[in-house]
Amino acid sequence: MQIANQDNQIKFDKISHAYIADESLAKMLSLAVVCEVRDRGRPCLVCSHCDKALRGIHPDITNISKPEDKRDILVDQVRELRRDVYILPNEASQKAYVIHEAETMNHSAQNALLQVLEEPPQHVVFILCTNNPSALLQTVRSRSIILSRNAEENNTDFSENERGEELSPASAFLIALSRDDVALMRCMFQIEKLDRLALASFLTEVREQIVLSFKENLTLESVHNSASEKNSLNFLVHVEKLLSKAENMLRLNVNAGHIAGMICAGVLEARN
Repeated sequence: MQIANQDNQIKFDKISHAYIADESLAKMLSLAVVCEVRDRGRPCLVCSHCDKALRGIHPDITNISKPEDKRDILVDQVRELRRDVYILPNEASQKAYVIHEAETMNHSAQNALLQVLEEPPQHVVFILCTNNPSALLQTVRSRSIILSRNAEENNTDFSENERGEELSPASAFLIALSRDDVALMRCMFQIEKLDRLALASFLTEVREQIVLSFKENLTLESVHNSASEKNSLNFLVHVEKLLSKAENMLRLNVNAGHIAGMICAGVLEARN
């Protein structure tokens, strides 16, 4: 497996059977697993599989997290995963199992996972999300590829501006619009963690800033560079429509993950 950074895009040339990575890199990897592109680096971010993955509705990506009332991922959850891996993919050629906060698996759960890591089905890829790989058993680490970003990428943070001042989620989003696709996805990963009240505030603030730019007949400085080869005003109109749709989804009690995925997929579609 190789990771190539082409035009500020992270691409996976080959996919192995198990990885340990941080959450944002794991998101890119799960897209790469189901991406239908095979003649160049994955993910392409534009095929139907990538679109579904971004929206959080791809049937071949399974997310495993600790129960809300528990401190650990339970061994029974891993045993259920082991039974499911032998079922063939629904749409893609491979299935991705994303284990969030993998370090919360106790030793029993990790040993249960180890049994399938040793001889996994060819159509399965395991992605263990953690910022602390050393918290996993050595036997689990030895059967996985540990992925990490370089220092510059790790320092990409949208919570503060260049002066160290805290940014609102809306300001962080507007900055991310001017960056590459990976930066946008990393920002949206933070947005999907917002509660309903904070998400509603985020959507309102971004829409107000876009509407203000229309009234002043100006282009937001933060998106000017990303839309320089297109019509900047049309790009903003497209983003505003996405945010309006997101507000409707929020009123229908759609969860933040799906809403953030819809916005991200829509922006990527407009860029490409």
